[in-house]
Order: sequence, then structure tokens, then C-alpha cells
Amino acid sequence: MKILKITELDDFSRFEDLKDKWNDTLTKSRDNDIFLTWEWLSTWWKHFGEGRKLRILLVDDENRILAIAPLMRSKYTFLHFGSLAKIEFIGSPQSDCNHFILTEREMECLRLFLSRLNTHTDWDYLELRDISENTISVDLLRKMPTTKLLRCQLEERMIELCPYINLPNSTEMFMKRLSGNMRRNLRRRRRKLEKEYRVEVKTHDDFSSVEEAMNTFYELHQKRWQTKGMKGVFAKKTLRDFHFDVARHFAEKGWLRLDFLTANDKPIAAIYSFDYRQKKYEYLTGFDPEYSQYSVANLLRMCAVEKCIRKGLKEYDLLRGGEPYKNDWDTKNRKNLEVWFIRKGLFARIYSWASKSNTALPLIEKLGKSLILK
Repeated sequence: MKILKITELDDFSRFEDLKDKWNDTLTKSRDNDIFLTWEWLSTWWKHFGEGRKLRILLVDDENRILAIAPLMRSKYTFLHFGSLAKIEFIGSPQSDCNHFILTEREMECLRLFLSRLNTHTDWDYLELRDISENTISVDLLRKMPTTKLLRCQLEERMIELCPYINLPNSTEMFMKRLSGNMRRNLRRRRRKLEKEYRVEVKTHDDFSSVEEAMNTFYELHQKRWQTKGMKGVFAKKTLRDFHFDVARHFAEKGWLRLDFLTANDKPIAAIYSFDYRQKKYEYLTGFDPEYSQYSVANLLRMCAVEKCIRKGLKEYDLLRGGEPYKNDWDTKNRKNLEVWFIRKGLFARIYSWASKSNTALPLIEKLGKSLILK
């Protein structure tokens, strides 16, 4: 068996050059997820990479990439509590799913990744968040003899429920799976809305540009949260700019799905989602609270489900968060896990303890904002 070679990338220009090889490797992996695409991760780095260091690890066999560890080093300070240098996945926390990209000789590749990380002395804590429980990364990390390799044991905990819908072959079959009350509400509110307005479903292609469609979506999303006295996700310019770029890149690839429910040509609800490999990822939604009596978000989601079924998609992923409304859609649940270990340092131990507590971590975060250091 050939000896595998490991390479480390810490320069963004080299990351940019990897585009085609990266996505080709991802396509060959068992856990091919949109949040691991070069387009998502490279765009994320352009907007959030300042103050961090790339630590992308590649395993190759005669110029053929077998595995990728999309990692970075981030250093945080918490006022007078101390500092913490973490190894984490690129894309955290905006990515709803993270993992290693593995195609062949998976355990050997993962062992090489961890061994290479162990040669660096500039980090204290490994924090691998939002790894889906059904990935090969989780299986292998559980089997990895880390006490010999890293002189410590990996720990694991569940951090998020991720509801999803298994899509049937027809809308009729799907409707039968919903509760009687849900079916009645959808039909009654759709009839009421259509009686009072001219109702249509439009996409970003019906706007003059992706930017115009995204601005409309931002406005609807913010309206919903502002009525609750909250700022909303897109109050931050960095996040608006990031998703502008994601939307442009994904539209070019045919992955962007930005749907709007309109009443007399006025957008009243929106779903910002991605279609990738027989699966829809519903990332965020928004609606005008003036139309909440019609359950416009549910009406638009039903239209999106119908479109997915017509296209032959197999899954509608509602992503992170076990919000009660997701249960109305005959969902099943996956778990997102966090895998971590403490390498060194008192503050790393304090942080690890706090991260497992429902009260201690928010207290630390209030006393001192997380500042990424260069």
C-alpha cells in the first residue's frame, strides 16, 4: 500500500486555486454537503477570515486528493479571563453542518490529520462543532485511539436537533402525512388569501438581479424580528454582504432557491434556500407580519415542498434548531454533535466546563465579547 502524503495550506491564494479539485473530492466523498463546497467556504473566509489562520490539511496519493480537513486556527480573548486558541472548522458558526471530506482510506487520513495538528504548538483546544451524527467523520472520531495519538480522549455532546422531511413521490402522499388540523389550516388560509389578493409564487429570477431579490428577502426577514423587538440576523452588514456573495455564486451554479409569496405583486413571505444533490436546504425565512393571519410562511413552505416533489428531490432539510413549528411538517430529526478535547491551559479547561453549562458560558460571553486576534 502506498504511503500517503499530507500537505498543509495556510495561504488563501492556494485555497482559491483548489476550487475544481476541492469540489471533485467532495463529490467523491460519502458526505457531500453544500456547506463543504468550495463556493461556500471560500466566500465565508473572504468575509470572516480576518484575524484567523487557515489550517487546511490535504491527504493525497500521487496528486489525487483523498481527504480534506477544512480547518482554521482562531484566537479569542475574554476580557480578563484569558485567551483561547482554537482549531475549528472553517465556516463556523454560519455553516449548519461541518465535517472532514473523506473518500478513501478514511481512518488513515483522519489519523494523519490529527497527527499533523499535534505538531503545532500554537493552539489549546480542538472544537469541531455541528458534525452531523450520520457522517463518517463521527464514526471514525469515535473509533480513533486518541489517547495514544493526542494523549487525551475526545469528548462528544449533542448541541442541535436538525429536523428534515423525507419527501415522497407525490404531493398527495405528503399531505396524507400531515395532521388533519395542519391540512385544514393550509387549505383554509390559502383560500382566504386568494379570495382577497392575487396570489403568486415568484423566484429571484423574476427580479432584475439577485441583489434586488436578496434585499427584498432581507427586508422581510428583518420585519418579522423587529416586531418582536429583536434586531434580526441581517442587522449586521458583514452577514448581509456574505449572503449577497453566497447568493451570487450559488445562482451561477444553479443552487440558489429564493422563493417569494406575493399578494397583488407585493412580496409578503420569502424562503432563502439551496438545492444541492437531491436535497433542499432551507436556510432562513422572512415574512411581513401584517399578513401573519394567513400563515404566509407555511403557505410558501408548502409551495416549496410541492416544487421539490415535482423535481424529484428526496429531502427537505430544515437545518439547525428544533423549533416547534418544524414538527408540523412530519419531520424526522438528526443530531448535530460537537467533538472536542482540551490540549493544554487552564482557560481551555474553564471554557470547556462553561460550554457544557447552560448558565456559565452566557455569563462569560456577557462579561467579555469574543475578540478574534491576529
